[in-house]
Amino acid sequence: MSKEINELTMDELDAVNGGAVTVVVDKRYVGIEITVGGYGFGVWVTGGSLCGALFTPGHRGGTCIP
Repeated sequence: MSKEINELTMDELDAVNGGAVTVVVDKRYVGIEITVGGYGFGVWVTGGSLCGALFTPGHRGGTCIP
């Protein structure tokens, strides 16, 4: 039996998980956010701080650690 490993593009991953995957890279900002059905998490680094957030349908927000 042959097992193949296939890479998914971001659009394909979004279609599979029914949510969104966002990756942002800028001079002083790097982050990723993954959401499915209104729930998810985000992790990013900006200005020397590590930040994170949990998302629910009724809440979007996070905190940073210098």
